Amino acid sequence: MDEFNSMISDCNLNDIGYFGSLFTWNRANLWQRLDRFLFNDDWIANFPSSNIEHLSINLSDHSPILLNINKIPPHASFSFRFQNMWLLHADFSNLLNCNWKAPVFPDNKITSMLRLWAKLSRFKQCLKWWNKNIFKNIFSNIKDAESQVINLDILFQQNPNPENLLALNQTKDSLFHLQLQEECFWKQKSNAKFILEGDRNTKSFHAVANKKKTRSLIHKIIDDAGNVLDSDEYICNSGVDHFKHILVIPALVYLLVILTLYLA
Repeated sequence: MDEFNSMISDCNLNDIGYFGSLFTWNRANLWQRLDRFLFNDDWIANFPSSNIEHLSINLSDHSPILLNINKIPPHASFSFRFQNMWLLHADFSNLLNCNWKAPVFPDNKITSMLRLWAKLSRFKQCLKWWNKNIFKNIFSNIKDAESQVINLDILFQQNPNPENLLALNQTKDSLFHLQLQEECFWKQKSNAKFILEGDRNTKSFHAVANKKKTRSLIHKIIDDAGNVLDSDEYICNSGVDHFKHILVIPALVYLLVILTLYLA
């Protein structure tokens, strides 16, 4: 088993989890999870919605294992998530202040939690537009900045005057700042607590992020009536119905504290 575990580690294979029975093998009073799929980083990157299901044991003492390879449709919508890298953008503070000080539409007289909820909802929509049109795609931004650095470097070599040097240095600074934003993005996505010195923004963090994303996907749930829900629409509607019965005030209070500390 030590050699087998070493092979798994050396090949960078991952167990993405499963749903269904806890065990895949049974004999008498012995129950074990002996059978499993292991995935490399390339598979997880290309098929992030893959999931494993342990089926019922029939004639064999091993249960069948079903691998579902679900590709995310191009029109799929994703829930809003605040990106920490936005905080590193020069325009973010101004965006937040202007949005927060603007009157609440259509009734600016609302107070307390209703006012907070209205401002948060508006700010979310504002952030969506700002991210698409101003912040844009971080990876495309970096690619464009790298091309500009190469072009300006060639220009400076051909004509090494102060103006070309200034333009080159400014573009390098912009590229470095974009790389910090990308690093912040991957750090948040991988949920890493720290980044090792000298090993910043490496492939391992991309792999950890994709693995966590794959394991966190909800592929199937059972509702209170015992019905199995396995489509994204039914799972989503079930979650909405469930949380309608839960008080949202503690979460709003938490958001209020965070925003108060930020705006202080």
